Amino acid sequence: MEDVIAVWPIGYRFKPKEDELVKFFLQRRVRGEPLPWSPIMECNLYGNQAPWEIFDQSNGQKVWYCFTKLNNTGKSKKRVSRTGGGGTWRGEKSGVEIVDSETNRIIGVQKTFVFKIKGVTDKLVSWIMHEFSVVEKKGDDIVLCKLKKKTKSSNQISDSDVDQVL
Repeated sequence: MEDVIAVWPIGYRFKPKEDELVKFFLQRRVRGEPLPWSPIMECNLYGNQAPWEIFDQSNGQKVWYCFTKLNNTGKSKKRVSRTGGGGTWRGEKSGVEIVDSETNRIIGVQKTFVFKIKGVTDKLVSWIMHEFSVVEKKGDDIVLCKLKKKTKSSNQISDSDVDQVL
């Protein structure tokens, strides 16, 4: 991802609105259409790596974007497992509908999650994720995630302390 950032023009910021993320990136990715240039990468967010292992924090980025595939579980494959990297992404609130600013149609849903380490009940890792999904399901179960590291509070455990817990 560092190579992508190196080619940005001076003063350029990738800071799309929620409806732009869904309309111009996620819907196109789900449909298999070409995407506009962006720093959005593909990754397995719900795999074996913790968020700080996936995203390089040394490049100065405060927000990371990625496409990832949901891990559907259960007999009907309707439940989603959001575990990975020795922890779980826990939902903070139910989904918020995303409305296209041009057509006023509902085009997606945004859910918010925080990363919690298994076995550590009273502390949160300082990572927050906004998961965007499209309303029109194509069976692909691809979502767009916007991740950021929260500023440290007294109820959070640092990334270096996490390695000792795991």
